[in-house]
Formats: sequence, C-alpha cells, structure tokens
Amino acid sequence: MVKSSTIKQRDSLKNYIKVAKNRITNFWGSQNGKAVIIFCNDLDTYQKYCQTSEGAGCSIGTIFGSWIILNKEGLNADVLAHEMSHNELMTRVGWWKTKTKIPTWFDEGVALMLDYRFVGKQDSLQRYKAYASELSFLSRKPIPLNELTTEKEFFGRNELYTKIAYFTSAAAIAKKIAIKGKKEIYNTLNKVNKEGVFEF
Repeated sequence: MVKSSTIKQRDSLKNYIKVAKNRITNFWGSQNGKAVIIFCNDLDTYQKYCQTSEGAGCSIGTIFGSWIILNKEGLNADVLAHEMSHNELMTRVGWWKTKTKIPTWFDEGVALMLDYRFVGKQDSLQRYKAYASELSFLSRKPIPLNELTTEKEFFGRNELYTKIAYFTSAAAIAKKIAIKGKKEIYNTLNKVNKEGVFEF
C-alpha cells in the first residue's frame, strides 16, 4: 500500500530542496544536475526504487535520466545535498565515465562535503580534522583508498566498515581541499572529461 505524503512533508521537502540547492551552488559553482526527486512515505516503495531498505536516500543515474529517492529519514537538507552532489558529479562527467572512471570513494567523499550529518564544520581544514578524529575513534587506520574503488568494495561488507569507508573518503577529500582548494575537485573532473584519466 502506497501512503500519500502530508502537506507538512511536502512543505518541508520544498524548504530542504532550497537549502540543498544553495549548498550545491556554493560548492560546485552552479547546479547543472536535474535529477527528479521522489519522496517515499513507505519503506516498500523506497525499497522498490533503491533495491534496498537501508539508508535515507539513494541516487539512480542512467543514460536516460536521473532520480533522487528519499525515505522518511531522508527528509532533510543533508541527505538531499548528499544525493544532489552525486547527481551533480554524474551530470558533469556523464553516466558512463562516472561508472567507469570515478572511484566510489571520491564520489562519496565529495558528497560528504555538502552533508553535515557527521561533521558540522564547514571550513575544509576543520572538516578534515573532525573527520580524521572520528576516523581514529572508529579504526586504528583508514582503509586504503584503492580498496574503496567500486560500490561493492565500499558498501559490500558491514555497517561499521561502510562508516569507516565514508570517513576515510571524507577525510581524504577535505584534506586535499584544505591544501589546494575546491579547484582540485574541478581539475580532477576536467581531466576525466578530457583525457579519461582519474588523478587526485
């Protein structure tokens, strides 16, 4: 049975979309992604789209279009901005290059720069320090990035491993931005677009 969303949920979603769009524009410079946003008020519908009941949201990208799927836990600006960042990256390099050239750790790490659920610091150096601190609490050492290249490697074990993978990725991205600025993200994607090579 599909449950309809309430007026309050629809109004909240509109407000969260505005906040998330601002984060996208501030980080990426503009919003090029045009994913359709679908809010699922029941778990069965969410699971049908995302093929899992886990998580607060998921992004679906294909050569035919892209969608952001949210469940009740995803009805907030952080999840929206996170999923919109995935869509933004895919829009900028294309579906095929995202799947074949962009490692999962990079895509997830960048998305966490717009998602303040785990670390609220917005300054890149402070974000790096906060993620590194969280990471040291969870694990004695981060997971090597070359072991987080595919979705299966990133998400394929258990909840703790995936959390360590997220924090490892976020720390790597935040550190690079703190040292060289956000231009390193754009330069990386430009190289993927022009030469088909990922270097970060």
